[in-house]
Amino acid sequence: MADFSNMLAFAPELLKSMPMIFLTIQVVAYVFFIMFFGSIIIRGFRGYLPWYMKLLARFGFGFIALICAVALSPLVPAGGTGVFRLIFTIVQLNLWIAGIISSVILAVSLFLISSKMYNTRGMEKAMDKLKLKMEKAKSVEREMAGKSPVQRILEPLTLAGIIIFAALVLISLVSFRGFPNPTENTLSAIGLNQSDLDQLSGLIESVSPGEDQMPPGCASPISLIQSLNATSVDELTVVMSQLPAYTDPGMKSLIESNSGETVFQIYRIVYDQRLYALALTTQQSVCSATGDQFCACINVGSMV
Repeated sequence: MADFSNMLAFAPELLKSMPMIFLTIQVVAYVFFIMFFGSIIIRGFRGYLPWYMKLLARFGFGFIALICAVALSPLVPAGGTGVFRLIFTIVQLNLWIAGIISSVILAVSLFLISSKMYNTRGMEKAMDKLKLKMEKAKSVEREMAGKSPVQRILEPLTLAGIIIFAALVLISLVSFRGFPNPTENTLSAIGLNQSDLDQLSGLIESVSPGEDQMPPGCASPISLIQSLNATSVDELTVVMSQLPAYTDPGMKSLIESNSGETVFQIYRIVYDQRLYALALTTQQSVCSATGDQFCACINVGSMV
């Protein structure tokens, strides 16, 4: 069984950091949404803008699109069920859909608004700069005329650029060990690996029956344990010892016959306005039963 001590030690720090982690992720996501939506909207502008004004306009219109997307996203139905619905929520697919629709509408409106708005002064400046670049390009072409491709490559600046490019690519290829695995890196940070996670998942599935798997009128041992607010197995033992004993010998036989384990102590506990027997076995299991009905057992010893 995997050793989860590192994960348990890391859990409190992780939980304390969760609000800041989620806030950071959301801010980054919003900035991405703004720039993506803005890039769609700015295509509708018919006039001329210098690059810095285009960037500001992209950000501004993208922010407006984001507000529209947040307002309209509840109108987009969440598709799928179970894990697909969870993925839909995590990637905020409804926000994507509402944002793209809003961006297209805003792009059309910007196209109509700017259909007769031309920045002639800005165009003239851009053309002047382009003319200077054109003159420089023609000068370089005249200088390179008559030279073979090899001679052009051996030009000092060109050769220096090729060497820098090739050196970086070569070093990267030699050092390349595959693309990083975000899941593996996260698990490694808390002292686990994928095998440990699979074992933990299998353990939870095997020892923690859900309420939907319980017989009618039953509560799982997990639910009863959680109602005691115990944070560790040692604390659970102490809290359970303070419960009144269940003295009916028939209950002991009922649990032992259904679990196949030896019961050494049974306690009375009221949960959801119903009396339950909460039993401890010699195999470190906690079992629940009510009336003449056995519910389930979980092995708490294997969880530490």
